[in-house]
Amino acid sequence: MDQPGGTADALVQGYAGFRQLYRDRYLRYARLRVGDAAVGAVGTAFEHLARQWPVVLSSGARPAAYSWWLLGRCVTAVGTDGPGSGDATGGLYGVLPAEQADAVLLHYRLGMTLTEAADCMGIDPSALAAHLLMAERCVPQRLSGILRSPGAGGAGC
Repeated sequence: MDQPGGTADALVQGYAGFRQLYRDRYLRYARLRVGDAAVGAVGTAFEHLARQWPVVLSSGARPAAYSWWLLGRCVTAVGTDGPGSGDATGGLYGVLPAEQADAVLLHYRLGMTLTEAADCMGIDPSALAAHLLMAERCVPQRLSGILRSPGAGGAGC
């Protein structure tokens, strides 16, 4: 039997659980992109998501995909004055589509598995693998060093 406010409580709890699941991963990603401004960018993304949560859930879209899109917009709005702007991380976004650059950062720089990175972006692992394959084919030689997992040395992935 439904209690009054049960739906609202379920929405709040669902959003809180989603935020708890994704916040740390989003912060790790955003720190690579914009440094200390990451906390503000991630906070803004989650504020927007909280206001739109019921619509996101009823849309039939993957909440993680919509949330990732929001995060990308918030990180881009902050700018690229963080530590990522002057190294290979920042350079990726000038030569690759955002989805490919994001896949590279999550998998190679943050060490996420294909499944973890795909979940973070709200896409299927096969789509993430395709983004990585295209990035590997298109990334200029000067940025190719990023296509190694942290701690992998020269062994590649």
